[in-house]
Amino acid sequence: MSFPIYPAFFIFATIMVITPGPANLVLMLSGAKFGFYKSIPFVIGVTFGKLFLTLGLGLGLLTLVYSNILLLNTIKILGTVYICWLSWKILFLKIDKTPLKDQNLLPPSFINGLLVHPVNPKAWAMIIAAYTQFTSFGESNLEISWFIEVAIVASTFFTIQVISHSLWCWGGDIILNFLAKTNISRQIVVMVLSILTVGTVIYSNFII
Repeated sequence: MSFPIYPAFFIFATIMVITPGPANLVLMLSGAKFGFYKSIPFVIGVTFGKLFLTLGLGLGLLTLVYSNILLLNTIKILGTVYICWLSWKILFLKIDKTPLKDQNLLPPSFINGLLVHPVNPKAWAMIIAAYTQFTSFGESNLEISWFIEVAIVASTFFTIQVISHSLWCWGGDIILNFLAKTNISRQIVVMVLSILTVGTVIYSNFII
């Protein structure tokens, strides 16, 4: 990846990471349900899941899946099922009327987060696009320069995600704190976020 190309890649990566998608919405959903601090392991898991996927694709998987339609469709189906299940799990976890910080609740774990991006077709699509459009993919995959390009792509995505994923989850926490001062039911808002999450993953995987 040459220096003149990197700004274009950085803009592409930023737009793809910060825009609404299954991962960002489920992070907001967790923040709205449990608060930001209880969701930190989940945020870390989501972020590292994308890092591992980016490295895996760059170091060999990309060649395998690039033209394998069956594999990509399987990922779409598994991703849709997993995101829907995770949204359902968060939505229907019972919360009583005591302050949230005093409740012994178990938010999505690091492992739950680790699986979000590997089964998220949007993540696969943006990573594949990054490698095929902004790097020398197909020309020097066994040379040192290719490993440097993989490191650049992975570290850029990772840095943007640390900020973006944290902000999306924090946004859910802001909603939670707002609801604590109003008569609006927290469960209603969480339900709306759950519906948006499920709708987004179905739309992005099977409609567009």
